Amino acid sequence: MKKIAISVLALTLAVLLATPAMAQKIEPYASMRLGTFYSSHQSNVTGVDDNDDLNIDLADISRFGARGQVGDIYGVVEMGMRGNENRAGYDTTFGGAVPYYNRQIYTRLLYGKWDFGAGNLIVGQDYTLPTYPSAQQAPGVFDLQNGFIGVGTLWDRRYPQVKVVLDNGLTFLAAQTFDGIGPSGGFAPPAGTLAGGNSDVIIPKLQVAWDVRREGWYIGPGIGYNTYKYDDTAVGGTFDDDIDSYVAFLKGSWDPGPVAFRFTVHYGENLSNFGILGRKNANAVVVNNSVQDAECWGGYLQAAFKVDPTTITVGWGYSSSDNDASGPEADELMGIFVNCKVPIAETFFIVPEFSWWDGMDNAMGIEDPDSWHLGILWQADF
Repeated sequence: MKKIAISVLALTLAVLLATPAMAQKIEPYASMRLGTFYSSHQSNVTGVDDNDDLNIDLADISRFGARGQVGDIYGVVEMGMRGNENRAGYDTTFGGAVPYYNRQIYTRLLYGKWDFGAGNLIVGQDYTLPTYPSAQQAPGVFDLQNGFIGVGTLWDRRYPQVKVVLDNGLTFLAAQTFDGIGPSGGFAPPAGTLAGGNSDVIIPKLQVAWDVRREGWYIGPGIGYNTYKYDDTAVGGTFDDDIDSYVAFLKGSWDPGPVAFRFTVHYGENLSNFGILGRKNANAVVVNNSVQDAECWGGYLQAAFKVDPTTITVGWGYSSSDNDASGPEADELMGIFVNCKVPIAETFFIVPEFSWWDGMDNAMGIEDPDSWHLGILWQADF
């Protein structure tokens, strides 16, 4: 699969670059992100040993692709290169048994954009509207350059979609509905129902946002809604109803000069059923055929201090998910980080960072594991 993906991209670029009319408008690019981090995981459980690891591997968001314009259409194709060695030390989402040398190639972006005068129509696979990562570089809930996913950042992934971005700042998006397909491709039925049922999608995932940008500041409120129907009666269950989820979010930044602030806050129900990754107990639970909703909220705040030629950034994030059907307490997670971006060459820089993740209490009131990460993120763009 890896050889096929590379061959297809190479062939596409060769055809485009061989066409004189297109050669001036097509730009290949790549970005290598390597992490060298020491991670310490503290179990907080009597009899369970702590786990300390040194990991050197590619960040999952290392990438290569091409962008440019052909006629009236601007397009982007971007592939990612996923490292696997780091999974053994950070999490096992994609299976820690995969050999470190077996890189996975996956599609990050593939879309076309048409400027119709009052705005742009974007069709293909792109980011959705709630995603607004922080400058946190170390591992966290997910891989290197975690970006505070799970502690304030809403990671809604990259979905196939149709998006209209108007010049007045309004954006309307209709994307593939999330109906229980996890990041590894497996289907997970709603909690409290039987596996093997039927999932029906009636309307797409819908999102609306309004971005207001002025000199020195930005603010962007938005909302999103996702729904699908699940029926497990054919496999011996008794549930046949909708699983609804929504989120309201606010993104923003303010740069008064020597320090630049960036923040986001959100509130919603059943964020895991919405498709948000990195949250625990943020899903609906079916009890006696009744859907019990999870109340979810969180956000982060970061401040970047410009000390030429470096930038020092500190950040704090928090998330809470509460569903009485999952346990008597809210499942909480908090994170802090401090890093320093240091330029080495024109398109090459490093980011030394220290991150601390406080597991706090889970839904049963038991303290979850804590962890800290110390190391350097290396990035070269070309």
